[in-house]
Formats: sequence, structure tokens, C-alpha cells
Amino acid sequence: MKTYPFLHILGTAVALLCSACNKNLELTPESAYNTEDFYKSVNDFRQALFGAYGGLRAVHGFDYPMMMESLSDNVNTLQNTTNNPLARFGFTPGDDRILGVWAAYWSVINRTNNILDQIDAGEFPSEETRNIMRGEAQFIRGYCYFQLGWIFGGMPLIDRVMSAEELVTIPRSTQQETFAFAMTDLHAAATALPDQHGGDNLGRATRYAALAILARLHLFMKDFEAASPLLEEILAYEGFRPYETFADCFLNTRDNGSEHVFQIQYTSGLNSQGNPLVYSLVPENLRSEQFPQGGRSTWVAVSNDLYEAYEEGDLRRDVAVQKGFTTSNNVVDSLTLLFVKFSHGTVPANAVDNDVNFPIVRITDVQLMYAEVLNEQGYVADGEAFDLLNAVRTRAGVDSLKAADAPDQAAFREALFTERRLEFACEALRWFDIVRQGPEKATAIMNTFLARPEEGGGALRFDTKYLLMPIPESERRTNPMLEPNPGY
Repeated sequence: MKTYPFLHILGTAVALLCSACNKNLELTPESAYNTEDFYKSVNDFRQALFGAYGGLRAVHGFDYPMMMESLSDNVNTLQNTTNNPLARFGFTPGDDRILGVWAAYWSVINRTNNILDQIDAGEFPSEETRNIMRGEAQFIRGYCYFQLGWIFGGMPLIDRVMSAEELVTIPRSTQQETFAFAMTDLHAAATALPDQHGGDNLGRATRYAALAILARLHLFMKDFEAASPLLEEILAYEGFRPYETFADCFLNTRDNGSEHVFQIQYTSGLNSQGNPLVYSLVPENLRSEQFPQGGRSTWVAVSNDLYEAYEEGDLRRDVAVQKGFTTSNNVVDSLTLLFVKFSHGTVPANAVDNDVNFPIVRITDVQLMYAEVLNEQGYVADGEAFDLLNAVRTRAGVDSLKAADAPDQAAFREALFTERRLEFACEALRWFDIVRQGPEKATAIMNTFLARPEEGGGALRFDTKYLLMPIPESERRTNPMLEPNPGY
């Protein structure tokens, strides 16, 4: 069992985690504020932070990665129509999985606002400890606002505890204003947080985690100049270096190492702190050494398009994707493609109790983001951007990219987004990368994908309204100020 002491003291916060997927959860339920004036000692605030980190663990263990992969061209459209309407854009504002993501992030924001409202009056052994804990809360809140902003668009900006009556008077801000709000939190976090944590604090947010999410936000906004120094600082830090072997990035025994800038923490043998995503990605009737108990009914089938995108000899393909499986009745399926990226480590006694962490930012992501920045600031044949991209390709066992393969800025941009797709398959980044390329490119990517015979031969067509998810209808009933996104 992998242990992280800071995860162990959840106490009553554990019960709150289950509420993240409650389809009746309000934007900011009154019950979320019954902790007012509760936090006084440093241990009170530690427990409150455990609850905030725990909220991230809840959503990243199923709803968020399943939604992000299902919307993209990484997942087979027709094979998932029965149990996964996200994979064919057949969802509505009433979809429970969309509500689950929305509700989970807002639940975490509620928790961080409680912390930030009371932390100045708390009793701390030093101002440094207070500032670090404040920075952690700001990092978590900034991350949540960024996530909500790019997935759903402009959000109500709520930076303190409010009554239910007050909340329904707050209108949606623009997406730009939402990102600015997130940036303020992330900048403050980067100033307050240490370069690294160790001991009991291993896995908590650091300065570099804040810089990485801030850089990701700037890339989404196409502000490459702002992203550049942030990425340079992360790459200059000696504590980060890619693992020699790609497969090691997803082993529970290699969590929180030099590859990982920030991960969502999971551990086994405790109450609701394991990672259920591992078994959620495969069918319930599958049986193998990796999955002795099978998977679940709402699994996702990987697309042929993703599988075929890997070059011959690319070591990443078989780490991320398994072709074919044997059922519990010994029926052999030789064609279905499954995500198995996180299943290569220790097999737990309970299927939902894996202790492999979920990566939010790996150092190869930082390398590829910086390669993108360099290319957008000015293409250089066989320049530093090529070096960064080729470092990722070399570990994957494929040939380096030369200027002849990507002779201009547009060609390099295309190669880079392809590389990101292959490197980060099943890490909930593909849909983000599609959305941030803009409506025209996103439409071309998705319609080319949907034109494949096994995807329906063009029977389905992509609508740019899907670049933003719908505001959940139950939230709009609760708060009339939440205007719907266009097209829903």
C-alpha cells in the first residue's frame, strides 16, 4: 500500500466526496457553509485542505477523464453509443456525467473559499506555514476555475462564502474574466508555494505545479509570450526529468517522481481513497492478470484512429492501449481496443482501490508546451522546438522529426499536436487540445474522424456548440442567473 499521511486525516470530509457526483447538488448548497468559524488551528486548516484535495481526487477518478476522452477522437463513437452518449455528442444539459464534473469542481471551490475566508484569523506556528496553506487553497481554486472556464465558459466569480440567497444574484462572467480570476489565484499560489514537498506533505501543490497550470491557461488563450518564462523556469529546475522508460510514468511505484509536476493522489487500503479509473476503462466481463475482477459496464472503447496513429515501433501504443481481450466465459475478442495505461502496477484486492496517481502535468507536457511556444513565436528549422519534441519521441522509440518532415510553422504545429495526442492518450488532454485549436480546426479534426467507416462514415457531424459543454439544467433551475451556452 502506498501511503501519503496528508490523505489519512479526512475524517468527516470523506463523506463530502461522494456529494461531488450527486445530481441534485446545488451550485453552492447551504450545507456547504456550516463550517463557518470552525477552522482555528493549523490542524483544522490541514483537514480542510485534505477535503479540497479529496474533491479533486473524486472527480479525476472517473467523471472528468471519462468525459474528456469520450468527447475526443480517442474514443470509438458507435461502440459507445449505448452507455456513453458523450462519445457521439448525444448528451443534453441533463446529462448526469456533465453535472458530475460541474458539481465536483464547485464543491471544491466552496471548500477553498471556506479556508481562504478564515485563514487570516487562524492560529499557525509561523507565517510561512499560513502562507503555504493559503497558497495551496489558491492553487486548487485557480485550477478549478480554469477547468470550469475552458469546459463550460464564463463562470460566476465567487471568492468568498456567500448565502444561498446571495449566490443566485451573481451572473456569469465572461470566459476571459474567469481566466483572469484563475490567473490571479495561480500567480498568488506560485509566489507562496515551495519548490517541492517531502515527507508527510509529498504530493501537495508546489510552485511548479502552479506555474504549469498557469502556462497551460496561457496556451489556451494563445498568449505564448506569457507562457514562455513560466515553462522555462520549470524546465530549468533540476528536480524534474523524464523517466527513462515511458511505462514507468504510470506505475504506482513511480508516483511523485521526477516525471511528475503535479498528480492527483490516490492510495489503497483506506476509505474511498483508491483510484477507480483503472477498472472503469475496461468491460465488466473482461478477465486477465491486470483485471482479475473485470471492469464496469460504462467503460469506453478506444478508437481505431488513435491506435493507428502510432508509428511502427512506438513503445507508447501498447502501454496505453490493449487490442482484444478474453471474457470471463473465455470468449476471445480480437478487435476491441481498451485503455490500459494505468493498469500495469500493483493489482489491488478491490477493483476500485488502485493506488496509482492520475497525472495532471508531466514534465514531457512542459517540454511539448514549450516547443509549441517556440514554434508559435517563430519557426526555426531543426531548432530548439525540434529538440524538445524529439526528446519525447526518442523515449517512445521512434525516429526524430527533421525539418524535411515539418518544413514550416503550420507543419510543425500539426506534428506537435499529433505528438501530444500519442504521449497523453487517456490523460484527459486530447479534448483540451482539440478545443484550444479553435472552431475551424476542431471541426476539421472531428469531422475527419467521424467520416471513418467504423465511426459512421460521416453520418454524424460536429457542431461547434460542443466546444463548450452545456450548463447543467438542474443548476439553471436552482440559479436563474446561469444563462445557457449557445445552442443548448
